[in-house]
This record gives sequence, C-alpha cells and structure tokens, in this order.
Amino acid sequence: MKFVICLLLTTASLIAQTPNRGVVSIAGLKNGQVVNRCLGFIVEKEGFVLTHYDNLISQPDGLLLEKFEVTSGMKSYDAEIIGVEPTINMGILKLETEETFTPVTCAVKRDIAPGMLLQAVLFEGSSLKSIDGQVTAFNTKLCYQHSLGSTMFRAKITIPAASLGGPVFYADTGEVAALFTGYKPEVEQGHAEDTSETHLLPINLCFNIYESLKTKRSLKSPWTGFSVRPLNEQEQQLFPTAKKHHGGVAIEDVWENSPAEKLGIQAGDILVQFSYNRILSVGDFQKWLYMYGVGHPVKLMILRNGTEYLVTDYVIEERPQWAKPK
Repeated sequence: MKFVICLLLTTASLIAQTPNRGVVSIAGLKNGQVVNRCLGFIVEKEGFVLTHYDNLISQPDGLLLEKFEVTSGMKSYDAEIIGVEPTINMGILKLETEETFTPVTCAVKRDIAPGMLLQAVLFEGSSLKSIDGQVTAFNTKLCYQHSLGSTMFRAKITIPAASLGGPVFYADTGEVAALFTGYKPEVEQGHAEDTSETHLLPINLCFNIYESLKTKRSLKSPWTGFSVRPLNEQEQQLFPTAKKHHGGVAIEDVWENSPAEKLGIQAGDILVQFSYNRILSVGDFQKWLYMYGVGHPVKLMILRNGTEYLVTDYVIEERPQWAKPK
C-alpha cells in the first residue's frame, strides 16, 4: 500500500512539473485591445485548441471576437475560431502557423468514479501551477439537451475564474478528464448547492461533437427539442428489427412547444436513424446533429411500440434562448 501511494504522489508531482502540459493562454482582442483572457489546451498536433466559449465573445453584445493571440510556452500565435457550441460553453481555435505541437492526451474512454484524483491548472506569471482535487459524484446522463448539470460530474476542487477554458487532468495519468467552463446550476427551491464543489464538463462529451464542429465550422447550437438516453435492457430486446436496425437511442424528454413536440415525437420512442446514418449511441446522435447543423433538412426515423416506424422531415433549428438546458 505504501508503494502505491508513493507511486501516485510521484506521478502527480512529475505531471505538475511538466512545462505547459499542452495548456495555452488565450487573449481575445477587440479594436487592438485585450478584452478577454482564458486558458485552453492543444488537442491536435496541427494546433487545434479546445477552450471556453464565453471568452471568445465580446460583452455586452455577445458577438464573436475576430482576433485572438494564443501563447504556448515562450511563443505567441494568432488564432481563428473554427467552431463553437454555446450551449455547453465550448469553442475550438486553430493556431495560424505551420508548426506542429505536442497535444494533450484526452481520456475519452475512461469511466469517471468518485474518489478519483484530479489536477486543474493556473498560470502564475509564466509558470503553471497545479490545483489538486478529487471527483465527488459522476454524471447521471449522457445527453445534455435537456439537463446540462446532469451531464457534468462534480469534484471537490476550487478553480479560479482565470482558469476558465482550461483542462482538468487525472492526477495518476496526466490525461484530460474534463473542460472547466465555470458552469453553476440554477438555484432550485429546496436544493442547497454545495459551494465547495465544482461542475466539470466530461471530455468524452466534448469529443462526441468535436469533429463535427471542426468539420462543419458550426457557430450555432442545433437542436431537435428532445434529449436521448441509451436503451434499457427491455428496449434492447426489440432489435434487430424487420428493417435490420440493430439499435438506437430512446427519447427521454421532449420540450414543450419544441420542434419534436410539433412533429409528434414522444418520450419512449426510439430514434434509429438520422437521415442516412444509423444511430447506435448517444454519441452517434450528437455527432450527426452537429455534422448536419442548423438549417439542414434531415429525416428522423423513429421506432414506436417496438414495431411501428415513423419517418418525419425536420429542418434543424438553432436552439432558442428560452430552451437553454437546466
């Protein structure tokens, strides 16, 4: 036991001493003046950077800034916006250079569990400081369309606002576990929020839509008006179907006055196909929703009561402000 503890502490210490760890400092400029500062982290060797959406816009108009300066190590680079997702507060920048970089490693397939040790980061001057913490509760849902808070995990860790957009690492491996967005849930009657806990956006959720955002260069939040969940055991028994579908995702919640409600989609229906693309997971649904994007016509193929197929046409809309996830 002493050996294991010593190994973990040594590993965490080595991680903390690694220069930059793929973390960058981002300055947003307007009329030549710095108006926003935040962190980000390099996720591809070509210089693609994952960061926080709110620091890519100007206040109070909410318009995307057009110029960014990103500092990595001792060098600074201009950067452009590639894509954003305002709903979950995520953005992608690309450094305007032909240089290659050492990206972080993202733990997109690692399951989160209470007690796991974490490290967030903070720049103090030109040096990177580690902030220790641990997971207290894991996320209960995979789809954020209706409930943003339940897709995040909670941790006993205090991260300053200056670290918005920065990564949160697993202390034992140095892999990125989450993106820090500063999210705080709405105050609900009868629920006392633990102010010592921080809500963190799991990195696997970010990467469910990352490639689609990058490819589509999406700057808007697409939505259908419903959220989805994995199939339960009873629903899995419905497959394969006569039309040779081998799975899908269940419709969990339908927003009142949403496109889904107007199309007649109901909770308990199973989405099996999104235009020509078979849907087998929540990640598949999120990927294709963003790959088509706002304004694109799609066909939704729904399985109802295990045997009845419904096919409906839908032009993907931008999520309205009133429909922001809880």
